Amino acid sequence: MPASSNNARDIALKTIPSASKTEIKRVLQSVYGFEVEKVRTLNMQGKKKHRGRVLVAKPNYKKAYVTLKDSPTIPPVLFPFRSMEDESKSVKKQ
Repeated sequence: MPASSNNARDIALKTIPSASKTEIKRVLQSVYGFEVEKVRTLNMQGKKKHRGRVLVAKPNYKKAYVTLKDSPTIPPVLFPFRSMEDESKSVKKQ
């Protein structure tokens, strides 16, 4: 997320480099049911590392910052996660 964004309506996505702003907007509206206000994109270079004498590069990607019209209500089934409290409780029980 951009450093200046404290808004709950902003989300960040990692997409393929060939995805356009209209395609990203269409997918979010049709598949996930979000009402999209605007889409901003950045083309990111994949990181490069030396593994011995060989230069290994991760693939390039596009980062999309999406502003939604309303605050999202994301169902827990879509992105399941457990809080740190749940993690610590399960560790203590063992």
